[in-house]
Amino acid sequence: MSDSRLSRPLWWTRQYLSPYTLTDEEAWSIIQAPPWKCVAAWVTKDCKPVACEMSYAILDGQIVLTSTTNRDKVKALRRNPAISLCFSTPGLKQVTVRGHVEISDNPARVRQWAEATVDLMPDSLSAAAREREIQRYMSPDRLTLTVFVDRVRSFDGGRMFREEHAAESCEGNPPKA
Repeated sequence: MSDSRLSRPLWWTRQYLSPYTLTDEEAWSIIQAPPWKCVAAWVTKDCKPVACEMSYAILDGQIVLTSTTNRDKVKALRRNPAISLCFSTPGLKQVTVRGHVEISDNPARVRQWAEATVDLMPDSLSAAAREREIQRYMSPDRLTLTVFVDRVRSFDGGRMFREEHAAESCEGNPPKA
């Protein structure tokens, strides 16, 4: 660790996060891995923020969510397709994508999403049970929301904490248990 890091105030690493950014490859590896859940955020017609956890699938290299026409999020995203998604890991890595959604009511696309989602279930299903699970998603009002990513932000909190503790050890002040 360089001497300049040792001379920084304790709060520095918590304010200046750029050294703890993930590579694009690391960020996409988090997005393209289980548990296939993210937090989606959008705004209401009054510009009030709203967020909820959603399942997603990666289809043709794109993040695809699903919902139904009666949901407030669909109404909001039809008005303003701007969306932000946050993905995280237990190791304190976080990826936030910002972009916009394209909403589709194409039943073939809904089925593609449902098949991908059911195929990721932890238990092996018979062909009949698999089809039954897929049919649970095949409401005539089911939509897909394909996310077109404009920007990716990321953060490796575990690395930040490790470097903070390493700096304290170098200064002769080991972290307290």
